[in-house]
Amino acid sequence: MRADGRSFDQLRPCSIQPGFTRNALGSALIEAGNTRVICTASVESRPPSWLDKGGWVTAQYAMLPGATHPRGRRDPGGRGKEIMRLIGRSLRAAVALDRLVDTSGDAISIVCDCDVIDADGGTRTASITGAYVALEIAVSRLIAQGRLAASPILGQVAAVSVGIIPHEGSAVPMLDLPYVEDSAAEVDLNVVMLGTGGLVEVQGTAEGQTFSRAQLTAMLDLAEGGIDALFAVQRAAVEASR
Repeated sequence: MRADGRSFDQLRPCSIQPGFTRNALGSALIEAGNTRVICTASVESRPPSWLDKGGWVTAQYAMLPGATHPRGRRDPGGRGKEIMRLIGRSLRAAVALDRLVDTSGDAISIVCDCDVIDADGGTRTASITGAYVALEIAVSRLIAQGRLAASPILGQVAAVSVGIIPHEGSAVPMLDLPYVEDSAAEVDLNVVMLGTGGLVEVQGTAEGQTFSRAQLTAMLDLAEGGIDALFAVQRAAVEASR
């Protein structure tokens, strides 16, 4: 058992509250243990100037100063910018961008903002999982408004962290790491998957010891099981928004 009483293959309690904000086209609050992220999806007034066909989906990520102790900075820095790119890539993998065009033929550009209000590990993976819900809600509203003829979404996308953690004299693969485990991890892995089963991204780093192919397979198996559970949480949130 872990410090919080979970088994090695168990997610932290996770919930997604759709429609968390009033003004965004789509929004959701995701809670994964003590990590909480507000995700919104909004249509940009102008698509990127370089876009010559189809639409676009991108992301912004920020950790509010009070999300950590001691107080953080508002500047996202290099880490925050790398996370923005990860979230954007992950969401685009779930969308047929050539179909993100309104009924008049104009490109639609959607930006998903992920603002961490409480950080306890897994903020990037929670942002991806929550932002997908905000994006699907936004797309449904664009269809209801007559701006989209059909949904360009190809399927769900979600993400989770896994790692190899020292535990009672051994190094054990564990799912969904809070900060206390993440900070002690010998290996840290973030996994993004589609509902169709395809891997979007695997970010793995050996923090101290190297890891074997067998350990990588064990971590990916843990991630797949966790992400399947997150897909169910996403589906319930989208259904509740209707």
